[in-house]
Amino acid sequence: MNKKEEKQLREYVRKNFILPIIEQRRKEKIIEERARIYIRSLIKEEKEKKEWTLINETRDAANPHPNTGINKLRDAIRKAKPSIKTKYQQLTSTPEQRESFRNHLLAAFIRLFDQLDALSASEEVESNAEETNKELGSSEQPTGELAPPPDDAKLEKEIGDEIGVDVQLESLLREIDLNEFAISDAEKAEPNDVVSDEINNEKEKKKNKNLSQAQKDFAKKKILNMKRKEFGKGLKGDATGRNQAFDTFNLVQTYFSDNYLDLDDKQDKKMYKKWALYNLKLLQDSYEEELAPQLDEPDIPNPT
Repeated sequence: MNKKEEKQLREYVRKNFILPIIEQRRKEKIIEERARIYIRSLIKEEKEKKEWTLINETRDAANPHPNTGINKLRDAIRKAKPSIKTKYQQLTSTPEQRESFRNHLLAAFIRLFDQLDALSASEEVESNAEETNKELGSSEQPTGELAPPPDDAKLEKEIGDEIGVDVQLESLLREIDLNEFAISDAEKAEPNDVVSDEINNEKEKKKNKNLSQAQKDFAKKKILNMKRKEFGKGLKGDATGRNQAFDTFNLVQTYFSDNYLDLDDKQDKKMYKKWALYNLKLLQDSYEEELAPQLDEPDIPNPT
């Protein structure tokens, strides 16, 4: 086969076999990319639809919700979102850290609302009891009857008995060496003596002064870790996620409790609690999606 025939054969193979294959692959890649774009749009639409329940509404303060509880919750979430997001997205080593964070944070908010409800109920009971006592006290009227005069003979007998006891006691004390029962100076010192407390505080200050900064930091962190363990009591999960949830909860707790305690209407409180827990979950879902790896860009060959 000469060069001319070989060239014609190559051209024939390229035109009838290679180019159709390349064109087919190109069309498949285009279809695949369009499918990816469509799926992304569906995910985004569903995400926005879910979050619109409340999270996105927090951006529109000029459009108040018909329920006061939701409006107060919007304010709390708006203030808390930056802290929750930062703390959540710092946990990138393992998914277990973020899962532990979610579980501990949501459990803490459930406890918070239970405690606030219990305190409110207790205060209401005490208030009702005080009002009842006032009403009962105001309804009692003096009867106008006087107590009967004392029996003179009986009164003289009681006084005589008391005098006799005093005489016997005085005689007994003369026979006892009171020095045996003397109280020492050490026994006289009160456990909560102010001077002793000041001396102990001075000793503690001198002791702490001799510690290095590393030792002070370690001691401080040790106390903090005890609080964190108590915070996660009854829940399993990664300790790092638990610690991060503890710190986050302490940062944002006041936003939610203050606004919740401002509410008096039972329906407002019910809406506040219900949507607070739901939207805290949604927030973390959205932060998790942001951490998810992006889809790989399709490899589209050069058709030339």
